[in-house]
Amino acid sequence: MPVSLDAATIRDELRSHLAEVLYVEVAEVEDDATFQDLGLDSVLGVELVSVINAKYGLSEVVDAVFDHPTLTKLADYVRERAAEAA
Repeated sequence: MPVSLDAATIRDELRSHLAEVLYVEVAEVEDDATFQDLGLDSVLGVELVSVINAKYGLSEVVDAVFDHPTLTKLADYVRERAAEAA
């Protein structure tokens, strides 16, 4: 099944993945909260990037998460990269 490149869909999927990585409820992951404020460290960032790469067929490194430090910014970045890769 092809992945959606809709920004809202990507943001919602990333929110779910981030909540899993952080062991929090999905509702606790706000769009513009920084990953640092949410408790994401480099080890958990690697785990999140692994999920992103598998889901969207990318080969990003953990720096992508810290260069785009909110859910909104990361979703926009993933959408752009996935569209380029498609």
